[in-house]
Parts: sequence; C-alpha cells; structure tokens
Amino acid sequence: MTARFQKTAVALAMAQILVTTPLLAQQQDTEQTAKKAEPSIEVIEVRGFGASLSKSLMQKKLAESTVEIVTTDDLGQLPDVTITDSLARLPGIAAERDRGNASSISIRGLGARLNAATMNGREIVSAEPSRDVRYEQFPAELINSVEVYKSPLASNLEGGIAGLVNMNFVSPLAKDKRMITITGNLMDYPMADDLPGADGTGKKGSFSYVDQWTDNFGVVFGLTYQDQPSIQRETASYSYNKTDADMGDVNGDGIKEVAPWGGKAGTKLGNNERVGSLMILEWQPTEALNFKYDLFYSEFDIKEREDQFWFDGWGNWQDSSNWNYNNSATAPTIITKADGSQQITGGGLLWGAHSANNATWFQKNDLLSTGLKTTFTGDVWTSTLDLGYSEASIESRWVNLTSAYNGPTPLDIGWSNAGGRLGIWVNEDIGNPDYYTLSGMNVDTDRDLTDEMLSVRTDFERGLDWGVVESLVLGLRYSDRDKDNDVQSWWQPVTNSSLTDYGFSYSMGGDFTAPALYGINNWDQVVSDAFGGIDNRSEHEKTDTDRVSSWHVTETNTAAYAMFRMAGELGDLPYTGNFGVRYVRTDSTSSGYQFKDGVYSPVSVDHDYAEILPALNMIFNLSDEAQVRFGLSRALSRPPLIEMRSGFQLDAQSPVKTGSGGNPSLDPFVANQVDLGFEYYWSEKHAFSASTFFKDLTTHIGSATEPVTIDGVLYQFTGPINGDGGQIKGIELMYQRALDMLPEPFDGLGFYANYSLTDSNVYEFVPADNPMPLGGLSKHVGSLTLWYYKAGYDAKLSYNYRSANTRVGSWTPTEITRADAEATLDASLSYEVTENFKVMLQGQNLTNEPAVTYFDNDPSRPANYTEWGRRFLLGFQLNM
Repeated sequence: MTARFQKTAVALAMAQILVTTPLLAQQQDTEQTAKKAEPSIEVIEVRGFGASLSKSLMQKKLAESTVEIVTTDDLGQLPDVTITDSLARLPGIAAERDRGNASSISIRGLGARLNAATMNGREIVSAEPSRDVRYEQFPAELINSVEVYKSPLASNLEGGIAGLVNMNFVSPLAKDKRMITITGNLMDYPMADDLPGADGTGKKGSFSYVDQWTDNFGVVFGLTYQDQPSIQRETASYSYNKTDADMGDVNGDGIKEVAPWGGKAGTKLGNNERVGSLMILEWQPTEALNFKYDLFYSEFDIKEREDQFWFDGWGNWQDSSNWNYNNSATAPTIITKADGSQQITGGGLLWGAHSANNATWFQKNDLLSTGLKTTFTGDVWTSTLDLGYSEASIESRWVNLTSAYNGPTPLDIGWSNAGGRLGIWVNEDIGNPDYYTLSGMNVDTDRDLTDEMLSVRTDFERGLDWGVVESLVLGLRYSDRDKDNDVQSWWQPVTNSSLTDYGFSYSMGGDFTAPALYGINNWDQVVSDAFGGIDNRSEHEKTDTDRVSSWHVTETNTAAYAMFRMAGELGDLPYTGNFGVRYVRTDSTSSGYQFKDGVYSPVSVDHDYAEILPALNMIFNLSDEAQVRFGLSRALSRPPLIEMRSGFQLDAQSPVKTGSGGNPSLDPFVANQVDLGFEYYWSEKHAFSASTFFKDLTTHIGSATEPVTIDGVLYQFTGPINGDGGQIKGIELMYQRALDMLPEPFDGLGFYANYSLTDSNVYEFVPADNPMPLGGLSKHVGSLTLWYYKAGYDAKLSYNYRSANTRVGSWTPTEITRADAEATLDASLSYEVTENFKVMLQGQNLTNEPAVTYFDNDPSRPANYTEWGRRFLLGFQLNM
C-alpha cells in the first residue's frame, strides 16, 4: 500500500508542475509590467488572553457558517498547553481526559465518533483504531488557529455530524517581518510525592521561526519537545454478574443478587515524551500563483509502570462464593432496588482470591501530515489543487509479570462500593514482598497499527453577477485510506528463579481504601535477569485468536460539490449566505479472519454507500452590531473503522445460529440538521450569542444483538449494528465582556462565559433494560473564564464543567460506561518583563478532580475511580 501511495503521490506532484509551468511563464511576463498597489493597513497591537478572545470574536462574526474559533497572530501564542485545552472553553464543547490530559472532545453532545478533523483543510488519519483524533498530540505552540464548524459548508470535508475541527498553520507570506519564538517550561506533579519511584518533574520547550527570505518566498520552522510525567492511582470494579443463570443467592432469600465479578487497585507511574515539528515553504512567483508546502510530524513515546492487585470471585457465579461471603468477618451488604431485584454492594470473602501484577505499558505513536497546495488566480477563475498525505501508527504492548502468592492463608478480602467508589481491605499484609515469587510473563496484545491516507482535492471559484448570486465554487475530492491492525500475544516462563530482594511494598496514598501494593524494583533488570528479556514477536507463532483479533480495512471516498455565495436584501434586511450540494460515495473492503464452526479461515467483505448532502447558511444583518444566523443541512459521519472489521466468530451448527465480531457492512450515521442563532457584537471586546440546534439522526451505530446475514446465513449477531436514531436538540449561550468601564486598576478585568443545554432521545443499545444516553452527550456543559491584563500582568482563571455522559471505548467499543459529572479549575499568571520576554506560572486541575465511571447506567455500580493530581508549570516565552 505504501509503495502505491508513493508512486501516486509522485505522479500527481509531477502533474502539478507540468500544469503550472506554462501558467507561471505567462504570469511572469504579465507581472513584469506592473504591480498592484498594496492597501494601507492600520496595525493595532493588543496583548493578553482577552486580546486573543477579541481576535477570535471578530473572525466568528465574519464566518460563513456557525463556527467557533480560537486564534492568535503568531506561533507560540496560543494560551494553552494543548489544542484540546483551548477547544474545551468554547460553547458546546467538552473534553474527555486521558492520563489527566484533555484529549478527545464532544461537540454539541456528540462524541468523538461523530467529529471530523482536518489540518489546513486536509483530512488527517489517527493511530486510534476508530477515526477518533486525540488533540493533545498537537502542540499549541505550532498551531495558529482552530476552527470548529458546527454547521457544514458544501465546500468543507464531510464526516462530522457533530462538527468539523480544522487546525491552521501560519502563512509566512502573510507576515511582514521575521518572528522567532522560544518557550521553556518546567513541570511539577505533586502527587508523585505519594508514590515511591514516581518522578513528578517534567519539561517542555518550543522553538518557532517565521521569515520571508525574499519578497515572494517565506518559511516556517517549528519544533516542540515535552517530557511529561504520567502518574495515576485508581480502584476499579469489574463488570457485573447480572445474568440470572449465572447469579447466586448469598442470603438465601430466594432472590439472586447482582454483584461485580471482582475489582482491582493499582498505580501507574511513568513518562510521556512528545516531539512535534513543523515546516512550511510558501512561494509566490507571481501575484496570481502561489505554492504552499507544509509538513507536520508528531511523535509520542510512552512508558508506564503499573502495580496492581486483582481480586476475583465476587460475582458469586452460580452460588460458588456463598460459603466465602457467609464466613467472612465482613458481612455482605445487600440492597433491594425499586424493581425488587437485589444487589451486593459490599462484603467479604474468606479464602478470597487475588493476584499480583507488575506490568509496563510501552507505546509509540507517530503522526505525519504533509501536502502541497497550488493556487492560481486567473482573470475569471481561482483554481486550487491540493495533494495531501497523512500517516499515523502505533506500536504498543502490555508486558505483565505475574507472581505466585506464598503468604499466610486464609485471606479474608473485604470490599465495598459505598459512596460511588471501590474500597478494598485484607486481613493480611498482602503487599509484603516476601510473600511472592515470579511465575511468568505475559506479553499482551503486541500491536502494530498503521493508518495511511492519500488525498487529492481541486477547487474552482469565480465571481458571478446573477442577481443575489455573487460567486460559484466547484470542487472534487478523492481519498484512499488503508488501516491495518496486527496484534500478537504470548507467554514467557521464568528462566532464572534465583533472583531475590527485588520486591517492595508501598501505600497508594490519598484517601484510597486499599491494601499496600507490591512493587518490583528495577523492573527492566528483573525482566532481563529472570526471563532473558522480552522476546521479539517473530520468536512466537501467531495463534488463531491473534489472527481473528487482527484486521485490515481499505476505504476510498469520492466527493463532488457545487456552492453558490449570495448577498442581497430581503425587504430592508441585508443578508449574505451560501447554498451548496455535496455528493459523496464510499467504497470499503474489510479483510481478516473468521472462526466459523470450529475452523479459522480468511474472509473479505466489500461494501459501499452514497449520500447527497445539501447545506444552506444564511446571515441576516439586523444592524452593524446584530445578526441572525440560519443553517439547514444534511450530514454524515462514517462508521468507526474498528467496528467495520471482520473478525467474525460464527456458529452455524447450533439450532440458533450465533455470531460476534465487527460489521463491515455498516452504513454511516446520517442526520438532518437545523441551526438558528442570534449574535450581538457591540465592540471587539464585548459580545453575546444565543443559538439553538436540532439534529434528526436517521440511524445510529451501536453494539447490540440483532439478526445479520453473513454469506447467506442469518445469525443472531452480537456486535455493531445500524439501529434507530432519534433527535438531538439544544441551546448554546455565550457572553464575553471586558470590564474596561471600571476604575483603574480594575479596568483590566474581563470574563468569558458559555453554557449549553442538550437533550436527546437517542440511546446506546445497552444495557437492554436501561439503555445509556448517546455516547459523549452531556446535558449540561459550561465554562467561565475570568481574566486580567494590566501593566504587563496577564492572569486567567478558568472553570469547566460537564455533566454525566456516556463513554464508548475506542479500542473496545463494547466497553460502554457512564462517566460522572466533572468540574476542573485551571489558572495561569504571566508577567511581561520586557516587550519581548515574559515569565509564566500555570496550575491545572487545582481541585484534583477525579474521573469516575459506573456500569449499566446505574451509579450504584461503580467502575473506575481515578486520580491524576494537580499540575504546575513554570516557564518563559521569548519573542525576537
């Protein structure tokens, strides 16, 4: 696939050169005779966070559709650590945290599966198994602006029912001077002080260079480096035994109890290194011809040590733990639900089972996005040809050292999920390192995932004088995507059992109720000495399970569109707008293995679909300050690629034919949408907006058991399906004001606030008796930012809130949990020592907000309780 991509890319690049060479010669002859006079532009320099908001506000006012914008003038000036931090402050946008970092986002209550992402208008791929984009991989220092399109344009990439996130780089020829920015930061994560072996210090820095080497040739070079601590502690319950045939009756009252299968307590310590680089070359040989080449590269390298105790047997499978529960020093706690069912919420198990697990998670992510854009402005038409290539990969594996327990017995293991979090206690000190000897090493899911895309796009625009129609835009786009997921697991025995004195014990700290953990000193050395190191995957044969877990999906997308821009008056009411239609066709092939009737064999499934997507956006100018927006559109989001996998496990011999796996025949999410909003801008610093939206989701993709035909056989199939959709509606409010009417020194104050309310009757398909709301949907999302800028001091205090929402697993879409409400508080303070040099202090998650999830849409069934702690950064920024 890579070789084919490279040959195609070279051919298309040569075609661009052949086409543009005669045009260049013609234009050079013309341009030698005259140059157009450049307009005089008054430049007003404004500083501080409030100034960044004001610039974004003016761009939002002039935008063609409903859009939220984060912008600044120069690289290195965005006020947040990652792009996600900036996005999470915008109306209707909420972030989901991973490793404590704001990572993926929901837009208008719709999760990452219904978002699309582009870079300079060019689609990017993802190292996630779906299509999700983790925005923390994009350093804020290298991004010039971000646009979130909430109502689509026919000219924009399709794929985001919730919204389209477009990240822009600076254009070097748009600047009139050389700009060099250097930043440096030191990090401190205080929670590391609670955990032996944790290093809570980190660092990050960036360098960016923007210059015009000649009047018509400009360059941008950028480089960022970050070494971030990764620190986490958690307790978690496993999923619940709620199948009647598998449940038990602990108290013997004839009513079986729901109970968790088990639980765990553990920590995660390590670091996350990120390198980002950017290069832009822009050449404008004539006023009519422009070439812009850009290359962005980002690399993550994660290594995390994990110490965990796993506990099993709590689910009381078919009464198998009745004796253990009834003979423990901790009596079982059983609650009766409103429907008369019972649930165990705590208790103890005499002769309870546990295991010690000391693992390391290895992960390396790469993302490359590059492209060449050629723009030619003729007398009538402006033509653009864009050739892009994007590649992402992940290499990861979880390597777990298991140990045999040789300590005192019987163990009496107690647990309780009172207060919505799991607590665990044991009658013996099971963290004592003298109680354990190594028993094996499990290399779980050694993964090699790659995602490649080649895209070609051409656009043509010309002015028209057709009454209210001012211009016509036409375009074509083609992309070829190839995603491959190759996994393998194996087990290695102990080869040297003579090691001693390598274990230690420590407390998790905080207010966790959990036994002291068992850890291993110098984990890498122990692996080398006891196991001879970690084998290469080539030393082991793939199992049939490995083959079924591996998959390959290819996808080609073809799109064509036409869009008119309009301006006129409706009575005395001026308006501008656009109307267009986009046609898209998708062809896919999913290949892999299937396990059918006891036999493993290769399988390949083809699928295709097409949609026509109209889009209308209107702006009615009530006055110079006030305007009304109206949007009407149809949009689609393609199925997550992992859910399009094969990996079937089929049983056609039983009376009821059953199956499970992916679903290569999935059709896309499709929605009909209406947007209506009012915006009032009474200065560049003050604005209010109120908008409402309605989305009619005609189909929804989720996990369920439904009849599905495979190779002409009808199975009761468990996996992703196209099911019923529904409606999503909401309102969004935004108010921004600089309090410059106050007396000094308080006239530097200002605030930015937004709130969104979203309601929906779309649900996931599980659990069948109490389905969870649509993935990613928080009914309430809001943020409030207070800022102060005066005499070089720039301060910001930000509060972000999102109510409970549903989480759909990216790697395992069948893992669906409910996340509790979250509220985070961040602050920053900087001081401009000189016009070009400032120092800054930032604090994140100042309230140490945990991440809390629960099973089955039931808060009495907690899943995870995770803490990442507070974070502080001290740094500087130098502009030259």
